Amino acid sequence: MIVNNLTIIFFYDILCPMKKPKRPEKVPQQPVDPRSGEYWERIRKYGERYSAFDWPSVRLVLDLIYTYDVLMRRVEKRIASLGISTSSFNILMILSSNVGKGCRQEEISQLLLVSRANITGLIDHLVKKGLVKRCADPSDRRVWNIMITAKGEKLLASYLPGHYQEIRERLCFLSVKEKDLYSDFLTRLRESNR
Repeated sequence: MIVNNLTIIFFYDILCPMKKPKRPEKVPQQPVDPRSGEYWERIRKYGERYSAFDWPSVRLVLDLIYTYDVLMRRVEKRIASLGISTSSFNILMILSSNVGKGCRQEEISQLLLVSRANITGLIDHLVKKGLVKRCADPSDRRVWNIMITAKGEKLLASYLPGHYQEIRERLCFLSVKEKDLYSDFLTRLRESNR
């Protein structure tokens, strides 16, 4: 384990030159996650009962789900410090790219990266916080456009630099080419499963 910890420090220095953290005197051990290791071995052995079972495919799906869960917990924790949910944050991000125009609620629902449930409740909450506002659509008075407010823009402007820095640091071990390859792979996977 000591060799692994020293290797991690060595490769971190090489792969992440943009940020030089102080080297810890003793690198803390990462806790073993019960969802991998022995549990995955049990899934593999159980799945072998079925002729259609393909362990590399199942393992990849498990890795994707597990990685999503780990990353989302980090993101949710940071976004919770703003007093909003990840769905509400996602709405602010959608609206920030449409400053001055806004979006119809239906359009926001289609663009959300996370759960679309109760979009009206999410927008009501953001209106109460003063982060978005409803404006009548000039082309159809029955429809509301949702627009980000100056307060909402200010919240994003204060939060996003740290958010983007953390993303950069979390993925610093990958080259630009590797990031592009992973993105291309994930896009193909997503498109083939729609």
